Amino acid sequence: MKLSHKILLALALITVGIALSRPTTVSAHAHPKVMVPVPDSTGPSPAKVSITFSEAVEPKFSSINVTSPDGKTKFNISASQPVAGDPKTLTLALPTLSAGAYLVKWVSVAPDGHRLEGEYTFNVK
Repeated sequence: MKLSHKILLALALITVGIALSRPTTVSAHAHPKVMVPVPDSTGPSPAKVSITFSEAVEPKFSSINVTSPDGKTKFNISASQPVAGDPKTLTLALPTLSAGAYLVKWVSVAPDGHRLEGEYTFNVK
């Protein structure tokens, strides 16, 4: 093996070694894991909406918003709160709801700044 080939091989091995030894950063997205009431469920009026995410969320930037069957927002995003001691769960207290289909819109922002949003419905009978 020529000297230039040995040098190239040594440089390649050093480069691979450096790349493998560097810590990797994982970008996290806080996906909903447990939603209460369950999406597309039908039942009595819930006392609250609760969403537990796969990762911790930043409460100042994460929210739950519920819209009534007539399309008017009944409960605003500033009312949703993190659960004490559980950085993955947000709740929104609700009064007694009348029968109908309600739309839940959520926003989650992970500590690394990644933002997700989504929505689902539940029905009150």
